[in-house]
Amino acid sequence: MDTFIKEAITEAKKGLAEEGIPIGAVIVYEGKIISRGRNRRVQKGSVILHGEMDALENARRQPASVYKKCTLYTT
Repeated sequence: MDTFIKEAITEAKKGLAEEGIPIGAVIVYEGKIISRGRNRRVQKGSVILHGEMDALENARRQPASVYKKCTLYTT
């Protein structure tokens, strides 16, 4: 199994441990994880805080040139 999808699964497990929905995500740029996230809809009472959105938020502002070369892994 791919290392990055394993990391996304780790994030999903963290969400489950927090009694949330077990969905995790990581964003990879040039072979390195630049951000991680997990579904926090239950934990934060949010209607939009899916794992992918959490990972994007945690990546902070990046130039478009970085995002063009990123891969998002999600469970």
